[in-house]
Amino acid sequence: MIANQPSNSTYQWSSSDHSVASVNQTGIVKALAVGAATITCKIIRYNEEPITLTAKIKVNKKNTNPPPEPKKIPVDSNGLDSQGRMVAYFGSPVMDGSIDKAWNNAQMIKPKYVSGNTDTTAEFKALWDDNALYILAEIKDKDLSVQSGTPYMQDSLEIFLDENNDKSQEYGVDDLHFRVNYENVQSVDVGNAQRFYTSTKKMKDGYIVEARIALQKKPENGKVIGIELQVNDAKGTERVGAINAFDSTGTAWNDTGKFGSVLLTGKTKNDVSGLNPYDLLNLIKSTQKLDLTRYQNASIVTNAIKAAEGVINGKKVTQSQIDTQYAAIKEAIGKLVLTEEAANEKEFKAVPDEYRLESSKPGTIESLSYTATNLNNGKDAKKLNVYLPYGYNASDASKKYNVLYLMHGGGENENLIFGGPGESKEMKKILDNMIAKGDIEPLIVVTPTFYGGKNEPEFFHEELMKEIVPMVETKYRTYAASASVADLKASRAHRAFGGFSMGSVTTWYTFINCLDYFKYYMPLSGDSWIMGQRGGGTMPKETAAYLANVARQSGYTPKDYYVFSATGSLDIAYPNMKPQIDAMKQIKESFIYSSDTKKGNFYFIVSDGGTHAWNWVNQYIYDILPDLFK
Repeated sequence: MIANQPSNSTYQWSSSDHSVASVNQTGIVKALAVGAATITCKIIRYNEEPITLTAKIKVNKKNTNPPPEPKKIPVDSNGLDSQGRMVAYFGSPVMDGSIDKAWNNAQMIKPKYVSGNTDTTAEFKALWDDNALYILAEIKDKDLSVQSGTPYMQDSLEIFLDENNDKSQEYGVDDLHFRVNYENVQSVDVGNAQRFYTSTKKMKDGYIVEARIALQKKPENGKVIGIELQVNDAKGTERVGAINAFDSTGTAWNDTGKFGSVLLTGKTKNDVSGLNPYDLLNLIKSTQKLDLTRYQNASIVTNAIKAAEGVINGKKVTQSQIDTQYAAIKEAIGKLVLTEEAANEKEFKAVPDEYRLESSKPGTIESLSYTATNLNNGKDAKKLNVYLPYGYNASDASKKYNVLYLMHGGGENENLIFGGPGESKEMKKILDNMIAKGDIEPLIVVTPTFYGGKNEPEFFHEELMKEIVPMVETKYRTYAASASVADLKASRAHRAFGGFSMGSVTTWYTFINCLDYFKYYMPLSGDSWIMGQRGGGTMPKETAAYLANVARQSGYTPKDYYVFSATGSLDIAYPNMKPQIDAMKQIKESFIYSSDTKKGNFYFIVSDGGTHAWNWVNQYIYDILPDLFK
């Protein structure tokens, strides 16, 4: 457009049309789209009048750079790439249980592994955007059932995610295990339910699941995420089979190393994520589950929800408006004030993610061996693990430690809870961090097993008091002056027993038989079987009366023993544990119900959506530990 201008010239460019994005100093035009435009240049030279030059240009197709189509990844007959991975292209489908056009660009996969006696079939697709991973499952199953009270025994889809794809075996802060049945009822074994949004639709020959999993880190092309998808096939109250995308062993629920992976690809520079109302919808849903009668000022939350629903149902809602309403509900929840009566309930609080990471002040684990008498009057070789807090010094006689004995569940062993020497499972990390942050005083934690010896929870108290407690508390710096009966009784205020599932059953037996030796009890997801198996559910009043009578005959007052119990609303133990707890509440001379340990000696935590899984149990322990040894 211009040439041979003096070196002291300057140029001021402008265009009449958005077809032109910019013009550089030498007159090179950068086009945005096909079209015509007028380009004006004012040339300003030193000590001379400005010169204005005008030219019309036309941008034709050969001047444009249309966004490239996403490159398709070659896949095999199952829909997997050359490395056996799912392929997810960029897109934001609407999560409404209908298959919209966004899914047309998704690569379908046929799961590889089928177990059990099932004729159910499934196909999966995946998409992603800047916020989330999306899964579509089309499941052919003419016989649908949610009769079982156990979530994984219902017709359902399970999603396992390892966002870092580090195949760590044990679930970490980046790992998730979600589940949704065909009626769109969710359950969570690992992870934050607020990250999981689903819609389902029942079809003539099966059902559809659309699932959205919010990601912790912003994804990008080329990112690989660990994943497993599993369809559970139920008949009546039983699961008769399962379909898995990658796991042939049926153990992915307990080992992230069994996951497959999904490759994220296909995002072009002009692609943008769709609207995200799902975080707000999840927050509204979870907030509506709150029992607002427990709060003095519940209207601040109901008003915030009403305002948010008005916005989200509007015709031209923006992401900024959605985000503003999300923040408003969060703020309202933070301002809720409990009534005096509601304050008696101990509220479930999730373990913060940072507590599930390695601490800079880690404790250590030792293993001890011993022998226990079995039912044939023989001897079984056994072992247990002992957690020693950071800074424990065996030669420092001035420092003494409280002791928590913590029992595993059925089918597990002494290594399950925090591992053996050299290991660092989630419970150990939680203990390390709680101690390091000053949430609890340093303590010793012992993980024995009821297997071996007399091999039953109802007999374990014999081995506990004959072999385990004397061995542990004379070897380490505890409050027991010796292993004598008198000294063990004298130090009962510094001793606690707890357990999960069958370990909880063991805890109730320990309460019945060892009240002279333990002041604190932590039964988690398991009722007392003193009146028969699952007696807490079938004979709750009789069970509660028996426990109260044990306390009464012991001569101890309610301030001399504490029972801190917990389970989840979707836990298989809930239907048996809840009636027993309710019956115990009625016997106020023995069990004074309050979350305030200065007022009462007994409480019950219920986590909404909690299942029969250690991810939840670790969080109950996190909530209860600060109330021990006060």
